[in-house]
Amino acid sequence: MSRLLVLWQALGTLLATLAIILIIDSAAKSANSAAAANSAIVPNIHFAPYPPMVYPMRVGISTRSGSNYVYLWETGALFVDEKPVFALTARHVYSLAHGRISDMATGESYPLPSNRRAYIASERYRVWANNRWYGGVLEILSLAGHITLINLLDLEDYLTGVVPAEMPASWHIEALKAQAVAARSYAFAHTGAGSKWYRTEGYDVVPDTRDQVYKGQAVAANSTNMAVWLTRGIILKDAGRVKPGFYRAWVGDAFENLNIRSARVTKTLLEKITGVPGIIGVTVKQWDQTGNARSIQVIGTKKNREVYGIALAKMLHFSTAGILDIKEDGSDWVFTYRGPGNGSRGLSQHGANMLAANGWRFEQILQQYYQDADGQLRLDYMDRYKRPAPRYVPAEVKGDTPVDAKENLSQQEQADLGSN
Repeated sequence: MSRLLVLWQALGTLLATLAIILIIDSAAKSANSAAAANSAIVPNIHFAPYPPMVYPMRVGISTRSGSNYVYLWETGALFVDEKPVFALTARHVYSLAHGRISDMATGESYPLPSNRRAYIASERYRVWANNRWYGGVLEILSLAGHITLINLLDLEDYLTGVVPAEMPASWHIEALKAQAVAARSYAFAHTGAGSKWYRTEGYDVVPDTRDQVYKGQAVAANSTNMAVWLTRGIILKDAGRVKPGFYRAWVGDAFENLNIRSARVTKTLLEKITGVPGIIGVTVKQWDQTGNARSIQVIGTKKNREVYGIALAKMLHFSTAGILDIKEDGSDWVFTYRGPGNGSRGLSQHGANMLAANGWRFEQILQQYYQDADGQLRLDYMDRYKRPAPRYVPAEVKGDTPVDAKENLSQQEQADLGSN
């Protein structure tokens, strides 16, 4: 009897062992099947999550918003830990909300990581977001139900969207070169440990007058691209450090000086005029050399169309065809345009342009504004300086508020930055 009991116990142990083996094998097959299904939606990506960069620049184009839209002209992907995890189809609109990226055409979605950065990149490293086209890639911070979008690109590429936004591309090349050096110096001095925003927000600069105006790819012009290239790497030096390169963007009040006007246009009217239903973006794709919108891209959830800026201004009954910018405000779109009788941006850099027209080289122009106490201008190259990378500590983690833009600046620097 005892022997029979032992045999039954041995048989029970054997059956239990076989059951465990079958369960483990089934789980492994299920995991492999799931992994195969997941890899099936990710194409064979032949590009890196970001382009080669000598001096990475992070521009905070949208901070802690509830939702955003992203649009790619070429095939792209969402990268996490430098690996493509979600395929992005060309000319599809994607929403970023509630911690997920979702294809608005198909409904497919993927969770955004909440403990590390993710990247959206396309084959040619250009992406639409926040109603503008940008070079480089989008860096995404998803935290506490909010999304922060960062345009990550090389500093020199960043300047191609800054110089023509701060100075008309039709101005003298030597004035444009002087502007390029000043803008580069400002950018270099305000990234890394010199950033006002990185510690709590995770990016180096913002794309408006709190730092420098940056309008992405659409504003780029041959003349300003050349000015950036001809001065590549050159910065202002001050006592062994990089001089911030502050400059004033406007003479007097910008709106009074330029007779700038604005008009609120309803989404319904825009859809009727352009024939694009479900508009989620109205973007200036190309400005001309006088700063007027030449090509405007209207992006809808299922259709997009490119319209001529002058024709659109006429259809909207603006006093001039000089559309300068377009921004979303609730369910409406606010168009900024020139009032009658104004033919220039009226930047305070007029003096630099006048000197250039009189034969001054860009070094001489810079000396007029940035010379040291001994009367000498000191220029140097970026590669001789190192930028220590600060640690990003989200405000939600520390429980404090974002650092004020002018908190750590001297009174003179605050005055210069305030009118920048």
